[in-house]
Amino acid sequence: MSKYFKPIFGSLLCFLLICSFSLIISAQKSNVSVSRADFKNLAGSVEEISAMRLPAPTTLGTRSKSVMFPISSGDNLQEIEIPVDSTENFKLMLLAPNGKSLNLKVALPNENFFDLRNEGFVRQIKQTDTTYGLEGNQFPAEVFTFDLRKTGILRVQIEKPKNLSTSNEPIGYLVASSDSPIRSYTYLNTLRTTVGREIGIISSLFNQKENDETGQPVSLLGNIRESRVSIHAPNGERIELSLTDRGNGEFQTDFVPRVAGRYTAQVFSKGLTPGGAEFIRSSELAFEVAGAAAEIGSIISTNQIDDLRWQLDLPVTGLKTGEKVIVHAEIWGRDADGSEFPVSWLGGMTQTQRSGKRDLSLLLTLDSRWLAQNSAAKTFQLKNVRLQNPDNGVVLGEAENISLPNIRATETAKSFAGIVTDEMRQGVRPAKYTNEAVGGKLMLVHGYCSGDAWGAASQFTSYVKFLDLNKNRTHDQFANLIKNFGANLPSYGIVAHSQGGAASLHLYTYYWSGLDYATGGTRLIQSVGTPFQGTALAGNLAILGQIFGAGCGSNNNLTYSGAASWLANIPTWARAKVYYHTTSFTDVWYRYDYCNIATDPFLSDPDDGVVERSYAQLTGANNLGHKTGWCHTGGMRDPSQTTDASRNSNMNANAAR
Repeated sequence: MSKYFKPIFGSLLCFLLICSFSLIISAQKSNVSVSRADFKNLAGSVEEISAMRLPAPTTLGTRSKSVMFPISSGDNLQEIEIPVDSTENFKLMLLAPNGKSLNLKVALPNENFFDLRNEGFVRQIKQTDTTYGLEGNQFPAEVFTFDLRKTGILRVQIEKPKNLSTSNEPIGYLVASSDSPIRSYTYLNTLRTTVGREIGIISSLFNQKENDETGQPVSLLGNIRESRVSIHAPNGERIELSLTDRGNGEFQTDFVPRVAGRYTAQVFSKGLTPGGAEFIRSSELAFEVAGAAAEIGSIISTNQIDDLRWQLDLPVTGLKTGEKVIVHAEIWGRDADGSEFPVSWLGGMTQTQRSGKRDLSLLLTLDSRWLAQNSAAKTFQLKNVRLQNPDNGVVLGEAENISLPNIRATETAKSFAGIVTDEMRQGVRPAKYTNEAVGGKLMLVHGYCSGDAWGAASQFTSYVKFLDLNKNRTHDQFANLIKNFGANLPSYGIVAHSQGGAASLHLYTYYWSGLDYATGGTRLIQSVGTPFQGTALAGNLAILGQIFGAGCGSNNNLTYSGAASWLANIPTWARAKVYYHTTSFTDVWYRYDYCNIATDPFLSDPDDGVVERSYAQLTGANNLGHKTGWCHTGGMRDPSQTTDASRNSNMNANAAR
């Protein structure tokens, strides 16, 4: 095996997205019971159908301009050779719990070794002692920024104390990065990651300045000479595989997961850039594998439950009784000539149930006013049916086409005037949510593994704070904690930081809550710094949790692919209730700028130190603009985005309560 490809994984990340929760009352329960009466019955128009299909896995890749080398706990002296293909903003970063006990020597291309810490300043190497992480997840990091004059092979010698552990796990990582436009692009070829199903890992090289008409990277041909992956399974097994050239610039390998749980995969690729310089890149992926696939039956039972609605009883196998799942399906009609056309979609959160000796099934509610919009349809069917795990977005089962027997627009529905109502989109509101609320509050919500982000909250009035500090919650767990916390409030709007914005949107989409009868103001959900489309840190730094012993763990909702599979179920009417802000560092011409120098090697500018501006966008929502000079949280180069008094006052003035 090449020396570039030593195993480098750990367990999954103690991610670091920091969002803040400053609460008057603490939300302490993570296991939240939910009844079917809490679920909304979701539906939408034909115009939404294409946007709510799952994205192509090829669009969900991780772009990498860096490489992470493991520091072994074996030999006292380890030498790493790093091909440097660009001198622009070249950096080395040491991430190790006992980093100061490691002696570092460096030899620039075609030069002799020197002590990096004690002699680097002579060669204009700037050393920055900092931390990688946010709030409670602070990892010690040393960053060395070089003023290189030429490309070539840079060598690093790492001398370790003799008393270090001799386990097989690395004791730290050495990260090398630059602003080279030549980067790797790595993705899984499926969102249906279940035990026993083959998963493909695909990687390629691209020039970030060259994309196709959709913005996707264009693979470079013939530049990768060797590509390998190391997969770390949740049972501790490590799988080492070579990727094979597919002839189109992509390299691929396949594996079949045997156990459920969290996986990491690190892909190393090396070769020659189009300019002839040697390069090496690594990409770090984190993903969830579900324990079993679900099978959807082909025969649906239907029952008219009132003068407008039908109940659909969808048979399934492979799930547990009472298991919560997200269902999505398209409704298509067929006219007298046999021509097919889309009518609407339906779905939402539901639970499996058994009735007597009947098979396991999922109940869906269909408002037949959607059917009445197209009188040409004589029969109906479900198409592109999918079931997803609500916590990690894994696709558990799919069906292409299922007939809907006896379904038709009811006589009452036939008088439908064509104006789509909230009841058609969300179902019948429970009685406790039908009256206008008095005395509502503004709820301030933090994010992933966070401290009290909103602090004194001096710009907010008539508010409460939700605190679930330093915890790792999925969007669904998070949403239900917010729901339970707000259960004693007559109504509320939300101002959220980071993941809290996504969790609030999840709550409004799937569950009835105090959000549904907030009054006053114009904005129901407001957020700042929310990674609606994920963050690179979720995958690229997933391996650091093991060596640092960080406690928060990884979160599939915050990866690029996990966020995309979550977003595919969020309708436009729910997105339209979100008003979001993005920020990034102050950029001046005379210096190298960043929010966090330790996370910068893994993010594309502009970013706030955790979230890239491009991945903080939410199509269909209300973008309130991008502001520079503010970073994700405290301790970064610019102030925390939650301390912007002007923005906070504006959010307070416009908030529904």
